[in-house]
Amino acid sequence: MERLTQRNLLSRLQEKTIRGEVDQIVFKHAWRNGGWHVYEPVSFDLADAEGIKSKAWLGHLSAVADDVEPFKPHFIVGAPATEGLEDAYRSALAILRKAPNHPEIYEESKVDDFVAKIEDEVRSSPHVGN
Repeated sequence: MERLTQRNLLSRLQEKTIRGEVDQIVFKHAWRNGGWHVYEPVSFDLADAEGIKSKAWLGHLSAVADDVEPFKPHFIVGAPATEGLEDAYRSALAILRKAPNHPEIYEESKVDDFVAKIEDEVRSSPHVGN
């Protein structure tokens, strides 16, 4: 989220809790334009393939998919540094893409594209503070 701060965008985002029937997720960075846009960094830099797959957020998003307010999750994902975990990482990304609410996924190598997109959307929205 450092790049959001550099572009003076972080102060225009707010915390949002998405509540489902059985769980809730607190996103520290969100804004509303019609529905909620929620942002979450996710690191898949874990020690083993099973740990990577279990962190793919499918269960979390499924547990709040029945929230009455529409929301669009956006994830910035970090790849594992350990060699040999590329297949598990790609599998985790595929799992995440199948999650409810069709999350948008940006890999760390594309973070500048991601931040530029947020900047364009936030600055063009009359509903975002500041």
